[in-house]
Parts: sequence; C-alpha cells; structure tokens
Amino acid sequence: MEKNNQQQNNRNNLKTVRTYLSDMADTVRENDISVIKVALAEQNRNERENVYREIEGSPMKKFWWFFGGVIILSVAVFGIYYFMNKKAQNNIPQTVAKEETLIAYDTNTSIDNYKDLAQKITAIKNETGSNNGSIKFISISSPNLVTKLPEKITTKELFSLLGFNAPLSFIRALEDSYMVGTYTDDKAHLFIILQVKDYSYAYAGMLDWEKTLLSDTLSLFELDTMESKLQLADSKWSDIIINNKDARVVMNENNKPMLYYLFNDKNNLIITDSESAIKEIEARLIIKNIKPL
Repeated sequence: MEKNNQQQNNRNNLKTVRTYLSDMADTVRENDISVIKVALAEQNRNERENVYREIEGSPMKKFWWFFGGVIILSVAVFGIYYFMNKKAQNNIPQTVAKEETLIAYDTNTSIDNYKDLAQKITAIKNETGSNNGSIKFISISSPNLVTKLPEKITTKELFSLLGFNAPLSFIRALEDSYMVGTYTDDKAHLFIILQVKDYSYAYAGMLDWEKTLLSDTLSLFELDTMESKLQLADSKWSDIIINNKDARVVMNENNKPMLYYLFNDKNNLIITDSESAIKEIEARLIIKNIKPL
C-alpha cells in the first residue's frame, strides 16, 4: 500500500516538473516572439520617421523654403498693388491748375514756344470770336530744361523776346508777375500789365523808355502810322487824364492816339493802344484787389 502511494507521489512530482519545464519553454518561446515583434515594430517606426524626415526636409531646408515663399508672396502683393495703383492713376482725369493772373479774364490761350513770340501774339490778337468787353489772357511759357514742363518766362525774358529796348534800371524795378492779353470792343486791342516793385525807378525808367517805346512796340501792337522808326523816335508823348489818373499818350501824324501807358497805382503799369482797354483793366484791378471781409 505504501509502495503504491510512493509511486503515486512520484508520478505527481514528475508531472509537476514536466509542467514547469513546459511553462518555461512556452515563456521563452513567447518572449522570443515578443522581442522579434518589438524589433520589427521599432524598425517600422524608424523607417516611417525617416520617410517623414525626408518629406519634411532638414531645418535649413525648411527655412529656405519659408524664406522663398515669403519673397514670392511679397513680390505678388507688391505687383498687384503697383498695377492697381497705376490703373487708378490712369483713370484720374488730369487737371491743370489755373494760372494766377493780375486781373480776371473771360477766355485764355497759351503760347508754349517762344520762337517768333511777337508774331504769335499778334496772330492771337487778330483771331475772331471774342465778345465785346471781354478779356483774353495769353499765357506765355517755355519748356523747363530739367522737368520738360511748361514754365512761365520771366519779365526780363519777355522784354528780350519782344525786342524791347527798355532801360535795365526799369526792368530791375519790375516784378516777374505780368500779364499779356487782349481786350475787345469794336476790335481786339493788345495790352501788357507789368507789376512794379520800385515805383520811383519804374516811373523814371518809363520816361527814359519813351525814346524807343513806340518803335519797340510798333509791329507788336500793329500801330497805325506812316512814319518811319527814325521819325517815331522824335514822337512827342503828352499827358492825358483817364479815369482821373495821369496817363501818357503818343499821337500819330494824324493826331490820333497810338499808344498809352498808365501807372494805375504804384504796383501796376498798363501799356495798351486803347483807352477803353485801360478803363476795363482798371475796373478789374479794383475788383481783384478787393479783400473779403
């Protein structure tokens, strides 16, 4: 009986040993498989990361891609802004500022090339279509050598281009503000308004200029005379009253007024061949100089 119990115990012990060894084998086998799985998973993860790194690029490469994108975007924005702004400027109507004049005028015209200036002024004066009592302003300019834009010529240049032999002391007594135009009644009359900065020198200069003033302005004003320029040098100027102001006038051989000049005040000198033109200019000077309350 004891022998049988011992055999039975041995069999149980053997079974236990066998089960333990079997479990150990299973465990090792399973661990080997797990290690392989982990290794394979790690390898796959590394491969995926390598692929992602290749796709994303290095940090420097990313920087250059970003920098290039910013430049392209900036150029595109600037280009759009430039062309939109250019288009807007082209759609804006070009306006020319109205030139400031010594008196108000009704119509105007311009001469932008001073070649043959006297002939051009005379041609404008003889144009038809102006209403009686109207003033036409003649703007005289020349292209600026730098900007190429029209620029009003100076008083000194005006005298030189028109062939006026006025004393230098008289020219220096004048401002560079002047006005050339026509007044129309039964016909067109040319006038020149000169602005004075030194009345004493200007008045004395005009008395001196009387020696050649008539011959200097003969063709420009188309004065009605049969006398030669040599005879005109001996023409006598005389005093006359126009609108209660002292003026000077010279007569032709038929004792008809040819040319007048008048200091309307100490700032404005008028030269014209018409008394009615003087009166109209005086009236407009008064209106021009009225200051609003």
